[in-house]
Amino acid sequence: MKKLTLLLALVLGQLASSQTDIDQILEIGIANAQRFSADYFVPAGESLVNNMSNGWYNTAKTKKLWHFEVGIVGNLSFVREEKQSFILNTADYINITFRDGQTSQEVTNAFGVNQGDVTVVINEGDPDELEVVLPDGIGSSAINSIPAGYLQASLGLIKSTEIKVRFLPRIKAVEDAEIQLYGVAFQHEFTDWVFPLKRWPVKLAGLIGYTNVKGFYDINTGSGLPGVDQEVKLNSNSWLITSIVSTKLPVLNFYGGLGYYFGSSDADVLGVYQIQNGPFASDVITDPISVKNKTKGVKATIGARVKFGVFNANLDYTLQNYNNLSLGLAFGW
Repeated sequence: MKKLTLLLALVLGQLASSQTDIDQILEIGIANAQRFSADYFVPAGESLVNNMSNGWYNTAKTKKLWHFEVGIVGNLSFVREEKQSFILNTADYINITFRDGQTSQEVTNAFGVNQGDVTVVINEGDPDELEVVLPDGIGSSAINSIPAGYLQASLGLIKSTEIKVRFLPRIKAVEDAEIQLYGVAFQHEFTDWVFPLKRWPVKLAGLIGYTNVKGFYDINTGSGLPGVDQEVKLNSNSWLITSIVSTKLPVLNFYGGLGYYFGSSDADVLGVYQIQNGPFASDVITDPISVKNKTKGVKATIGARVKFGVFNANLDYTLQNYNNLSLGLAFGW
């Protein structure tokens, strides 16, 4: 059985082992495939929004006019065990039963791995009955962490304001798959508003940031089903609104933030597909699956930054729905 490399996993860095059976999913019927895909991919969409809302800052101090900084940022989000599975209730599906007779069962989502084959039957007892093994997660084993990385730069503007941009050009991740990323943020320092605040041992700021991730994967030769224009498209948007506080020492400084993130991820299986097996054999379907997910939450960050001349490095940890570790390396003045 040929496999579909999950594009969302490509964006998150799981390039080598991210696969799932698109042909078998479609064989259980469009309505059932859409329902299953929504539960299967929800944690992946949530984690992407969480991941991309991190790494925007490492100090509350904004740069002076036209001063700049350029570097790289890496994020590592952690997946809790309860985020690796969901309960599949056959009452939510059409003519679907478990082979062992259960009406509901815990099955893996994109991040987990089933303990042995989990089999469902469509139209059980009918002449056109079909047995389908549900897919495992996108990796060969349970995924406990999700990496991401990109270029990031900042530039000082007027009135204690700084603009930041992040970018990953459209690149070929693996064969037939491409991804791209861009984002922009504005940070403003409040300690310059009132003279007494300048005498505090810390600086205060606020930031609003936006990140967009797009992915494209041509599956015409990999879906296992005849058809045309077969591809997967991903579009993810992540927003962050946060306060920032940091010390103002010469070399080593500490910083933190309390903020709110929100966003959405849309993944679509597009093109024309001809089903090969089961009660829907020979059916021709177009754009069969669309998974839309929204998420939001509060986050708290604490970290440290060290500066050596024009170079600096920072490391921070964020408490949120998917906790995150960020590392940044940059130079500037």
